Amino acid sequence: MPPQHHHTPGTVWARVEDGFHVGSRNGNFLGYIEQRKDGRYVAFDMRSAIVGTFTDLVTAMRTLSAPAEPPAASGIFTIRENR
Repeated sequence: MPPQHHHTPGTVWARVEDGFHVGSRNGNFLGYIEQRKDGRYVAFDMRSAIVGTFTDLVTAMRTLSAPAEPPAASGIFTIRENR
């Protein structure tokens, strides 16, 4: 049975050119997908790190569209300036 996909509102995929798709959610860059010469799709996150290689485009898109897991206590934090 294929994994269930939960719709993620605000997610948009654009085909920039044949074999290259870019995703965003609510205006924020999610990542991109490249189709290789062998027909497989390689998904990259917003930092251009490989997320995985897939046999079909839809699965690659679903993987990048999945809501991000909250960061573990890895020491990564965000600094925001409020004025």
